[in-house]
Amino acid sequence: MIVEKFTPEALVSAPRRSPAVPNHDGTLALYTSSTHTIGGETLDEIRVIDIATGRSRRLFDDSTARDAAWLGDGSNTVVLLKKGGAGFTWIITIDAGQFPAVPHLVGHIPAPVQSLKVKYLRDGSVAFAVVGLAAADGHLFNSESNKPAHTAKVYDSYRVQEWDTYTNPQKYAIFYSTLVKGEDGWRIAGSLHNALANTTLEAPVNVYEPGDPRDDYDISQGGIVFAAGDPDVADPLLSGVSDIYHLPLASFSTASVQGPQRVSVQSEYLLGSSFHPRFSPDGSMIAFLRSPKMVIEETKIYVHLLSSPKAISVFDMITGKIWPLTPSGFEFSPNGHFLYITAEECGRVGLYKVDLQPNAYPETLLCNGSVTAYYPLSQGNNKWLLVTSSSLVESSLYHILEVGGTHDRVVVSAATRNGAKLGLSPKQVSEIYFDGAGDYCVHAWMIRPRQFDAEKKYPLAVLVHGGPNGAWDDQWSTRWNPVLWAEQGYVVVAPNITGSTGYGQQFTAAVRDNWGGRPYEDLVKCMDYLKHVPTVDVENAVIAGGGYGGYMMNWIQGHSLGRRFKAIVCQDGIFDLPTSLLQGDLRGAGSGRGDFGGEERGRASPPPPLLWRNEAGLERFNPGRAELVRQWRTPALVVHGGRGFRRPATDGLATFHALQALGTPSRFLAFPDEGQQLREPENELEWHRQVFRWVNGYTGAGAGAGRGADAM
Repeated sequence: MIVEKFTPEALVSAPRRSPAVPNHDGTLALYTSSTHTIGGETLDEIRVIDIATGRSRRLFDDSTARDAAWLGDGSNTVVLLKKGGAGFTWIITIDAGQFPAVPHLVGHIPAPVQSLKVKYLRDGSVAFAVVGLAAADGHLFNSESNKPAHTAKVYDSYRVQEWDTYTNPQKYAIFYSTLVKGEDGWRIAGSLHNALANTTLEAPVNVYEPGDPRDDYDISQGGIVFAAGDPDVADPLLSGVSDIYHLPLASFSTASVQGPQRVSVQSEYLLGSSFHPRFSPDGSMIAFLRSPKMVIEETKIYVHLLSSPKAISVFDMITGKIWPLTPSGFEFSPNGHFLYITAEECGRVGLYKVDLQPNAYPETLLCNGSVTAYYPLSQGNNKWLLVTSSSLVESSLYHILEVGGTHDRVVVSAATRNGAKLGLSPKQVSEIYFDGAGDYCVHAWMIRPRQFDAEKKYPLAVLVHGGPNGAWDDQWSTRWNPVLWAEQGYVVVAPNITGSTGYGQQFTAAVRDNWGGRPYEDLVKCMDYLKHVPTVDVENAVIAGGGYGGYMMNWIQGHSLGRRFKAIVCQDGIFDLPTSLLQGDLRGAGSGRGDFGGEERGRASPPPPLLWRNEAGLERFNPGRAELVRQWRTPALVVHGGRGFRRPATDGLATFHALQALGTPSRFLAFPDEGQQLREPENELEWHRQVFRWVNGYTGAGAGAGRGADAM
């Protein structure tokens, strides 16, 4: 697809590719692609790409297929899950070396499952594991064939909702078995065994991206490692706590006799959440990420030798050198001697390497755009990685990266040819720095229209990111896409204000007890700086944000900054901060990081942000205070999903009703069947059309836009 101008239609209909995963010898890579036809269907494909030529071909097209992976037996066999009737799940293999490829039915699992992982074993069989609901007796539970006649759900604990779904009375567990090869191909060798049997634990599930390759468990020759928590914990503020568990297995064909064993860490005094566990290639070590729960503190990588009593911090206890960046992910090298690490750094997601030895310090492999996945190019290859990344103008880039030496890169495939296929150019993107509210500088991305004329002034669009611990990175987005806003005729500024990640832990943590303080003042300083940029018309400006950015839209409405914009877009914002924790799913604002810790600032257990424990602290930055709401005079589009349980629709309705009662021009855009993130392509398209219709109506940007009053 090649377009002359980047429009919402072009964004929604452009193919969306998953990370590319290489096969055993680095000749092919496996990925998925989803392409939507406006007004029509979405084509979901599993594809393979020839790494030498960049040519790809379809392997399997079925919207019910998921979790495709290389079988790992030294062949080009791909294994995947496919949803069947009555809730059953089929396991299918395909030889990617054949053309046309012919699917082979391996067997079925009598329940809906996801997050398939496979491991080739020394005896020639293949261990596999999946995640599914467990019945009271520990066996797989088929939620589709056991539907009650009513739709009522009964709860006796705090945990009612998670993101945009109601929680199940059953818990998720990891089930495992083996595949064996016979004359007719691969088949399931025996019954599935529950790795969490006889525990109160629950396995994690990625509700937004089922089968995410970065999910929270891993398998090896000798067992399973997983992150899990107890959903029935009495204290609701501890519901997000998780630990790492190791299940040793003599065989994947039999049930465990030991049960899962919790991995202890050296800093037990700090309550935390552990996630992203990985076995070393030889299975002798486990590594994982851990973040303290009740304080804003950096995420650390821990390594655990199976023969040692506790896991230790890589940078505190192995290398002995402090690294200023915060890891967001990691993987072992094929030889297990070092780690590849991703981390945000100044608006980018870079890739780094650190040796697991004293005095080692991470080496920068790549810090251009944003890395999303990385795999050894072939089995045992410690020199080359197949990396997937993106940028503000490139939606998906597959490239081979040399780990040592000059860090040379070879492009395998660029989905948009660095933006050219969508009418974009890297020259549209630049960076600015301005003085923040204190003794620090704030970094921001500035994006201009492709047909930018330096002799003209352009209306301004300021985008505020969510979080608050998030950032605008040099990364592609299918929702809040700054370049798409620029192509409407705006100079877009995306500032990484106080609380943003990738600028040091102190800067990230400074948002604590300060949601409407320093971040707000940073935005004021941003506007003051932009007054001196000749091509920016700060008198013709709009501002928009979602999540924490939506909270900030309501906050600035009650302050003088709100009057500096002609229109606002508030997506999934908070209206009343003191009650937001109680009406959400607990893992949102302030629930786990001590964002509103009150006066007690102990490292281990600051007071929870419940209104009766910290009334003054929560009220201080409450956008719903009466004296602030009275000042809401800037026209606002309020957007909310009906199933966004983390930011309930009642917040959006309260915001909209307040604006209507005040006589402030306003509009409510509801997606009753969507959550905080839109999933349906046609809803994404309508979101963009409505948002741009609103802001363009007040600024005159965009083709054929009228005045704001006319758009009402």
